[in-house]
Amino acid sequence: MAHLHARSFASIHSSTDLSPAAEDYEYEVDHLVIGAGVVGLAIAERLAARGTGSTLLIEKNAAAGQETRQVEERNYPEFAIAMTFAIEPPYTILMLVISLQQPSSRNSEVIHAGLYYPEDSLKTKLCIRGSEMMYDFCAKYNIDHRQVTKWVVGQNESDLEYLENLSRKAHGLLLPTKRFPDPPTFMLTQGEMLAKEPHVSGKAALVSPRTGIVDVHGLMQLLEMKIQDHGGDIVFQCEVTDIERIGGNRSWSITGGTNIDTKKQESHQEHQSLSAHPAGGSGFRVRMNSPAGAMTVKAATVVNSAGLHSDKIYNMLSSTRTTTRESNGSEKPPLQLHYCKGHYYGYSGPSLVSRLIYPVPDKNLTSLGTHLTLDLAGRMRFGPDVLYIDRLDDYTIDPETMGSPSSLETVSKVIQAYLPAIKPTSLYVDYAGIRPKLAGPGESFRDFMIENHDGVVHLVGIESPGLTSSLAIAEYVEKILY
Repeated sequence: MAHLHARSFASIHSSTDLSPAAEDYEYEVDHLVIGAGVVGLAIAERLAARGTGSTLLIEKNAAAGQETRQVEERNYPEFAIAMTFAIEPPYTILMLVISLQQPSSRNSEVIHAGLYYPEDSLKTKLCIRGSEMMYDFCAKYNIDHRQVTKWVVGQNESDLEYLENLSRKAHGLLLPTKRFPDPPTFMLTQGEMLAKEPHVSGKAALVSPRTGIVDVHGLMQLLEMKIQDHGGDIVFQCEVTDIERIGGNRSWSITGGTNIDTKKQESHQEHQSLSAHPAGGSGFRVRMNSPAGAMTVKAATVVNSAGLHSDKIYNMLSSTRTTTRESNGSEKPPLQLHYCKGHYYGYSGPSLVSRLIYPVPDKNLTSLGTHLTLDLAGRMRFGPDVLYIDRLDDYTIDPETMGSPSSLETVSKVIQAYLPAIKPTSLYVDYAGIRPKLAGPGESFRDFMIENHDGVVHLVGIESPGLTSSLAIAEYVEKILY
């Protein structure tokens, strides 16, 4: 599949009604989506599929789901090509290598069931809806995925009380559906655990049968193709420098609800009938830089799905909001994300389990703990840890610290709480990712922020379970606009 690079907007194929504008705009578009991570791709595909109006997805990097990363270089006999690959902003992941012996399956991520977060939160509602949509989408289009199940393992009485409460909550939220007719969770005793997974240690485990893994690279490639099949456009190496509202107020009169009913998880359609075109010639003037130079586009609607940069896009349209000052006198922007770096660890020994294994999460849900996931080839990986950083481009992995024997020994002790058989000498630092968090260190749970500011929809803090929720987020954004 050919990629559209932003050498010139004139190179955009003519299947859409994206057209040169009068006045001082190079082009006009009905839907402008900023950020081509999996969430942005899903939104652009959804809007383009409507068939009414033009859709343009722009991305500052050279390909979808990609950021520049630096990782620990390693050499393994089964691997021959080093490459970079990102799963998605906001939780951007770098893959080290691609196998020559078999199709790469390291680019897999978790399809969550929606267990952990508050019942009325967007994270819960969109994850539950998105999980079912993701499985259906992958089955329909033959995207590699697997419903592998997850265990949340408790080590003490406090953990067991948490798991019992979590199970009761799951049974209230995750009702049987055609795809998932069985109970959403059930408990295993220590003896039952050992019979199924002899290497896993714990007093009891909560089983989530709906949890799975998906080939994210394949998912993103398909969404990219579908956007163009629907007549939408994608332009890479195109970075937004400024956005301003133009014209009068919009005449939006949204009909129908944007609520997500998790009690009804079968497919539902509540499309509104209004046009995305603003009244009175209003809209947004979007300035951007590309290899072809500075460009200006007039957009009727804007969707900010810029991941790690979503707060910056938000602040471009928030100049009238009150700013505060830091203790050093510098101005604090209206909205500021916290950058949470996480390291993932590979394992050079054989895989010891056939399921995903999670510890009980911390009470603030800032982290789900250093857990064990599998890729589609069955290889184990562990992570992430939690390290708040000041720079969103700090993906460096210091081999003298994170990769040192003492550091790996420390990590192994955390993992050995539920998997005692792992060997510290078989662990290695694989890659690092950065999550865009609305909650800072020590702060309590923060939900996804999805706000409609009169024609521009901001998505900020879309971390986990953003991948699982991506198709549901796209559906939700469409309902906001229509």
